[in-house]
Amino acid sequence: MKKAIYTVGAVAAVLLVIGFGLLILAGWGSLVEYHAFEWRGIDPAGASPLVMATNNLSLWFLGIGFLTGIITLILLFTTATRNTRKAQNKHAEQNKTPSAEAEGREQMNP
Repeated sequence: MKKAIYTVGAVAAVLLVIGFGLLILAGWGSLVEYHAFEWRGIDPAGASPLVMATNNLSLWFLGIGFLTGIITLILLFTTATRNTRKAQNKHAEQNKTPSAEAEGREQMNP
């Protein structure tokens, strides 16, 4: 389970990096396009299809990256609490003394 959590976390990190990179690329492309139109004296009517597609891809990658990151955190916290509970139960059983159990039986059967 631990390898699966790390794998999903790595996928989330990669998707987030790709998403942020594409978002920066879309912003830079939009800026370059605006200045090119301004230099030519053309009034830009909006973003080009390439910039819009890059922006859409970046938002998709960011959304999927955030969702997989949240899923990874949920899996990590649930397994961590389960492992902690197992460890506490194991230590509680090891710390029981046989004399205390025997005294408890004697008190119940006078």
